[in-house]
Amino acid sequence: MNRLALKSLLICALGLAGAYGQVASAAGETAATFPRLMGMNIGAKNYQDADYQRDLARMDVVILGFYRGWQPDGYAPTATLAMRKVVKAIKARNPRILVGQYTMLGEAYDDPDNPANRDMRDKLYTNNWWLLNAAGRKVQWTSQYRAWDVNLTTWSRADADGRRWPQWLAERDYAVFFRDIPELDIVFLDGVGAPRVTADWNLDGKDEDSNDPAVLAAHYAGHRAEWRRLRELAPKRLLIGNTDNDLANVEWQGQLDGGFLEALMGLNWSLETRGGWSRMMDRYRAVLQNTKPPKIVGFNVHGNPADYRFFRYAYTSCLLDDGYFSFTDSSRGYSSVPWFDEYDHKLGNALAPPPTKAWSQEVWRRDFQNGVVLVNPTSAAKTVKLEGGLARLAGKQDPATNSGASATEVTLAPKDGIVLRKSVATASQERSR
Repeated sequence: MNRLALKSLLICALGLAGAYGQVASAAGETAATFPRLMGMNIGAKNYQDADYQRDLARMDVVILGFYRGWQPDGYAPTATLAMRKVVKAIKARNPRILVGQYTMLGEAYDDPDNPANRDMRDKLYTNNWWLLNAAGRKVQWTSQYRAWDVNLTTWSRADADGRRWPQWLAERDYAVFFRDIPELDIVFLDGVGAPRVTADWNLDGKDEDSNDPAVLAAHYAGHRAEWRRLRELAPKRLLIGNTDNDLANVEWQGQLDGGFLEALMGLNWSLETRGGWSRMMDRYRAVLQNTKPPKIVGFNVHGNPADYRFFRYAYTSCLLDDGYFSFTDSSRGYSSVPWFDEYDHKLGNALAPPPTKAWSQEVWRRDFQNGVVLVNPTSAAKTVKLEGGLARLAGKQDPATNSGASATEVTLAPKDGIVLRKSVATASQERSR
């Protein structure tokens, strides 16, 4: 389910707290300060707009969704120069930001009138790389997005150069996006999950279930083949996968530089909705564990930007560990950069590792140089007492919560959270320790 929103918006588009804090570098240096913010912005393609570039530059990490041939009128003489001009403009505003480009291995469009993907479609037909069922028909895990599954396994036949779909696509995407745009830091890999369709995977004329161990192993290996070729072509790029699993399988564990946990909260299919807060946090921690440094893991949620209680619940949950918070406005999809008062409060370094148990009254807590975050994931209000030197943030969006008042006791509503600031004296004392 983590592919739904990404896929739908990409199809439609084709027809300074976080911003200036330390972030992970493409060379592998791990970030130290919080908050860490991530923008998923593969929807609207008005990347040439200076105001949009300014908003994007407020993030620590942002994923864009260029397509082959993206070239607004008069913006640049070629598509490659147009894309590069956007990335350079964003980085001119925030030199520390990491910018990524969307890619998809497991599915493709069968539209001869779409010039952005016509080369992919032609290659799939020429080499018979579509995933077919025993009746010889293309298959798709959902008909909603007009995309069809590809046979990315070694059961497919190699082309004249010895390549299969994973290697060919890696080379194609490298040539279109990464070779001539060195400012791109990240290859974003959508659909890093288990196969979802019954099909004639091994070309024996019979359909195999997607849970067949041999199919699973071949599917995992197909993704690894793409990653291997990408690392050969672009060894300095970070590989971040949009994953619906914990990446714990032996073929994938420790292979990616990060993950994107799409819609962990806020939608009817979100993991928090279906499985609860604890299960969601387990997935979050597991993906951090199963990726390699710099471990850029996006904690993505979907909601109404005016629902500040939901935002706080999600934001503070993310801050209990070391990921990058990504808020998607449900009404606009991946086409805007919502901003919240809490982002403007620089928390600084975490003073302790991510907590493994609740702090008090089933409320979770994590301390930072310049503040404290509290989360109440339960279905009942909780009141906790606090030490001296803490105060509420002073904000305009939800002044009843962020009133600026001192805080020696806080009552958190069910599924709510809060960021508290430390007094200057308290923060200075902790920095000197």
